[in-house]
Amino acid sequence: MIRTLSCHCGAVRLEVNAELDSVTECNCSTCSRWGMLNWKVPSNAVRLATPSIGMGAYYWRFANEGFHWCRNCGTPMYRSWPNDTITLNARCIEGIDIFDLKRNQFDGKSRVPSGSVPPLVETYSSQSGDA
Repeated sequence: MIRTLSCHCGAVRLEVNAELDSVTECNCSTCSRWGMLNWKVPSNAVRLATPSIGMGAYYWRFANEGFHWCRNCGTPMYRSWPNDTITLNARCIEGIDIFDLKRNQFDGKSRVPSGSVPPLVETYSSQSGDA
């Protein structure tokens, strides 16, 4: 089923073709502050239906993993991941009552590592004489 998600002001709209079985509440520092109600879907099931110029982004640890929101009204829309997954904010799904959704809980507060970015693993080594 294709569902539409929108921010409060309507400047950002997403279309999603994925099953909505359950959502996850997370108590990590970001999700709890943003009020995210996480719906995890494959990234190829999501289409941005409005220009991306209206989106803001916050990247905490990695360049391909961040939170994305509407620059106009501030509504958090989704989180991108380094794999082929996107976590959408189910609170933005049009035409549903979020109190009807099956909820799972994830203890991100104790299970997500805090602190600085882990070091990169060196995968390339130059051989002597190479330019």
